[in-house]
Parts: sequence; structure tokens; C-alpha cells
Amino acid sequence: MRSRREKHPASSTKLHVATRLIPELFAGYEEGDPVTVLDLGPGNASTINFLSRFRAKIIFADLLAHPSLQHPDEDMSPAEIAEVIHQQLAVPTGMQIDICLMWDYLHYIDIATIEALSGVLQPLFHKSPRGYGFGTLHGKKPDDANQYGIAGPEELCARPNPDEPEYRAHSQQRVGDHFLALRISRGTLLRAGRLELLFEAP
Repeated sequence: MRSRREKHPASSTKLHVATRLIPELFAGYEEGDPVTVLDLGPGNASTINFLSRFRAKIIFADLLAHPSLQHPDEDMSPAEIAEVIHQQLAVPTGMQIDICLMWDYLHYIDIATIEALSGVLQPLFHKSPRGYGFGTLHGKKPDDANQYGIAGPEELCARPNPDEPEYRAHSQQRVGDHFLALRISRGTLLRAGRLELLFEAP
């Protein structure tokens, strides 16, 4: 398995959270199967360990590390936002993504950036991509803000985020209307007013 640009969160406080949708995210993948995973978070050793059961390629992109993606300049065009995203993803030419771990990322960016991300990701996806991320109950910010990884088939690990950016709490309807690269196929209540969402090909 290859991984790129892994960074470990600084905080040593780790929570373990049950998940219902990670098994569905990887349904159909058997031990040793090839799978290419794009993780939009800062990187997590637990995720690498979980994916070691597959013949996996994983890219950690950490899009929130780029300030202009949190707060794009007013004069940035959609094409310029998309170019920043493309450079930050750094997906090798010809690589196609099977699974995208989006975590909370869509709730830390504005609608224009969501649309730009969707446009960049769409041609990078395999013909039957899946995604995983979080939503908000009733469009409100959850009580916690965490950096997540996959601890096991039915468990996430989470560390508090010491430098939380502005949280936008988009509704599921709004995400669905503007993130067209994938569609929300299922959602379940996770914890602290947070929903976990499974995304599939539109």
C-alpha cells in the first residue's frame, strides 16, 4: 500500500465513535482487492492501518490547509478556485478514485468552492465511486469539531481540532444541490448532532 503526504494530528486526545456506514462504503471489497482512496483530511495512521487489508493507494490532500479554499478572495473566479483545488489534490495523471473520504470538509467551505470541488473531482472518479462524509442535524453546527480516521470496520477514531475554521453547516439539500459529483444515498445519526453520509455515483 502506498500513502502520500501523511500528517498526524498534534492532539493526543482520541475518541472512538461507532459508525454504521463504513461497512457499506467498503461493501464488495475483499481483502487484497485494489482500491484507490482520496482522503480530504490531514491524514491519519488509523486509516492507513485499516486500508492495509486491501491493495490500496491512498492520497491525503488536506484541503483545509490552503487558506484560499476556506476564504476565497472575492475576485477569484470559479476556474481559479478549481485550479487551487486541483493543485492541492495532486492526484497523479491517470489515477482514478474509488472512494473519497470527505469528512467535515464540505461544511468549512462556501458554495462556490463546493461547486469547484465537485467539478474537479468528477473526472477523477472511477465509474462507480463512493464517498463518505458528515452532515448536520437540522442544519446546525455539531458540538464537536474533530479530525477523523477509520479505526475499524465499525469504528471511527477522532481527535479534537485545535484550529477549527469557520463552520458553515450547509443543509443536506444544499450540499445535494451544489455537490453534483456524488449524490447522498444514505444518512444516519452519528453523535453530537452529526450525521454520517454515504455518497454514490449520481
